[in-house]
Amino acid sequence: MKKLENKVVLITGASSGIGAAIARLFAREGAKLALAARSLDKLRALAASLGPDTLPLQTDMADPAQVCQMVRTTIERFGRLDILVNNAGVGMYAAVATMLPEQFEQVVATNWRGPVYAIQNAIPYMRKQGGGQIINISSVAGKVAIPWMGAYCSTKFALNALSDSLRMELAPDHIQVLSVCPGRIETPFGQNAFRDADSQSLPSEGISAERVARATLRASLRGKREIVVPASNWALVAIHNLFPHLIDHMMVRYLRGKMRKDLQEKENPVPNG
Repeated sequence: MKKLENKVVLITGASSGIGAAIARLFAREGAKLALAARSLDKLRALAASLGPDTLPLQTDMADPAQVCQMVRTTIERFGRLDILVNNAGVGMYAAVATMLPEQFEQVVATNWRGPVYAIQNAIPYMRKQGGGQIINISSVAGKVAIPWMGAYCSTKFALNALSDSLRMELAPDHIQVLSVCPGRIETPFGQNAFRDADSQSLPSEGISAERVARATLRASLRGKREIVVPASNWALVAIHNLFPHLIDHMMVRYLRGKMRKDLQEKENPVPNG
């Protein structure tokens, strides 16, 4: 028997990257899927490749009404909701002092408020059916902050805190909460991120989205509370907790040349004449 046979799974941010990888893996394990994202064409193409038990749902996670409808439509189609995967997110490369308020609001709305809306709408159904699981796709950047990514990091710190609170609140209802914290991943994250005039995205180097999906499935089946992918990044978290000033210094030295155009120009000025 497949590991997720007849389980109903709702995945946000499912049109690409980690969300799409989770969708493909969970479908192979027998799950019935509701896939949510803003790009309906991409969702339909993915759903068509995964079979008839896949429902594409065009959803803007920043809109509470659309998030409510997303959950309601999933229930109407499949009759239950076993696993909610909060994966939708947007990045931001910008100094906190100069980031644009409207971009900051979009990051908060997508990365933080969207998962809250989805969880609030899913919990009543999970309670009624006797249990379920919430998987929040966070980041190592929600444990160790990164300079010039303060807005993004703050939403992931908040999502980790939300997971910790929910885990205690929902235990009596047999609703498990899993926090997944990947490091750098080979996805379109950097291409789709907001950035200010002096910032540039980090190269999309790192582990594959498929590796994150496999780790997520294992953790889900084992009822884990939190994972870091790859596990070697736990060392960074531990060292930062012990020696925060050292890690801060190393982060700035390593990242300033990769992320900040203005600092590159100051360190490597164009010669006159």
